[in-house]
This record gives sequence, C-alpha cells and structure tokens, in this order.
Amino acid sequence: MAMKIFKVLLCLVLAPMLSINTARADFYCETTVIRALVYADGTVNVLTTARGDYTFVCNVSTPWKGVDVTTCAAWLSVLQSVKRRNGLAILYYTGAGTCATLPTYALSPAPAYIGDATP
Repeated sequence: MAMKIFKVLLCLVLAPMLSINTARADFYCETTVIRALVYADGTVNVLTTARGDYTFVCNVSTPWKGVDVTTCAAWLSVLQSVKRRNGLAILYYTGAGTCATLPTYALSPAPAYIGDATP
C-alpha cells in the first residue's frame, strides 16, 4: 500500500514538470526580403513581407542578444543572397509570437536561425 501511495505522489509531482517543456510555441517566418540594412554600429535591420516593418536580427560588430558576430555575418550573407534572387528566407524564433506581431527595431527578439527557404 505504501508503495502505491508513493507512486501516485511521484506521478503528481512529475506530471507538471513534463508539460513545462511542451508549453513553448516556437514560430517561424517564411518571407520575402525587401531590404537588408547594416547600420554604422553594425546592427542588421531587415524589412520583410511577413512583418511589413523593420526588425533587428543581429549585429556584425558586437554580439547581440546571444548572436555572435560570425553568425550574424553568415545570416547577413543569407539575407542578401535571398534578396538578390527574389527567394524566400526563413527566420525561426523561440517562444510565442507571430510574424505579423513581431516586435520591431531594438525590441526585436533574436532569431534562433536564419536560412534560405527558396524551393
């Protein structure tokens, strides 16, 4: 009987912990790049059809929101290549949100990755 009570209590304690990791709702934007700007301070600002406004994605001079400058340079290259070819970029974000409501400029979250989604 004691073992059964222990198992029930253990399930009650562990069950909520298992659902914590599944509650996050990541999202991505598959979009056309209208402009990719690099400011004098190194900030990379992108205008996409998915948002219809400018969002910062990284900084080529200093780490920004966990994105290293080397990664940023690679992302900028992808964005420029996609724009030149009128292709599609994919910007993936962790956490809840939508492309249409993505915060803009300095309030933008950093993407988890940026890639070429051109078919």
